[in-house]
Amino acid sequence: VITAVNTEKHEYVDIMWYPYHYLPCIPTTNKTICHSHVALIGSQYSTVTIEFVIPIQVSIQIAGRHVCSGAFIHESWIMTAASCVFSAKSSTVSVHVRSSSTSTDGDVLEIDNIVVHEYFDKYVYYNDIALMKLKSPAEFGEKLLPIGLPENEELQDGAHCVVTGWKRTVPNFQGTSPSGAQLEAAAVTIVNQRTCEAMMPSYKPLSKDMLCATNATRRSERCQADVGAPLVSEQMLIGILSYGLGCETGIHPDVYTRVSSYLSWIFTNTGMSYE
Repeated sequence: VITAVNTEKHEYVDIMWYPYHYLPCIPTTNKTICHSHVALIGSQYSTVTIEFVIPIQVSIQIAGRHVCSGAFIHESWIMTAASCVFSAKSSTVSVHVRSSSTSTDGDVLEIDNIVVHEYFDKYVYYNDIALMKLKSPAEFGEKLLPIGLPENEELQDGAHCVVTGWKRTVPNFQGTSPSGAQLEAAAVTIVNQRTCEAMMPSYKPLSKDMLCATNATRRSERCQADVGAPLVSEQMLIGILSYGLGCETGIHPDVYTRVSSYLSWIFTNTGMSYE
């Protein structure tokens, strides 16, 4: 059973089956082709659920310590938030993959180059997107797969999505996770842009290249994703977590970089393209 919030009545409701359409994907030289697979996600996380999340998720680490999340979009490229890596040197950055833990099992891959959006604004988080190129292409398999990019994003207000990340013990999105933090997932609901703008403080303006979502599970579970965490809908990467202001109170929605706004930038910098 999945516990979610009825936003109109502000009540908790139980949903027996919440569909999360997930990969696997088949990578090619220039394109990622995805097929759906159904998993269950929600406030009660199972080992099976997390196993479906592991393949696309990476733990981005600096000097061996987890700092944020990212997602594979190609055998050589990982997408994350610019706010995570804009000041980092590629020689100090690595990614931990094929594991639900930030420190055990899995493999460590080295980064060759970091591409931060040229108009990233570290104060208001405009254009909060970055790409990281691996030194060697990853070998995709059961525990390592890319996620598709949204050619046409048509998200309705109130649409259900899934966000994944390593649960934090600090009450903000800029903190690092403790050693050995575990990968978790949550159901979130897309919030109308105008509604989101009205809920955010004036010092955090929104742009059309951002989208908002609020946790559909109990408030106590709000603080579990971290910067760069992938926001997924219908097996597509629609957003990457930029920041959240409501970790303690749940007042403010979380803000994501809208991936569909940056497809041209992504293709230009990676050489990927739709066929």
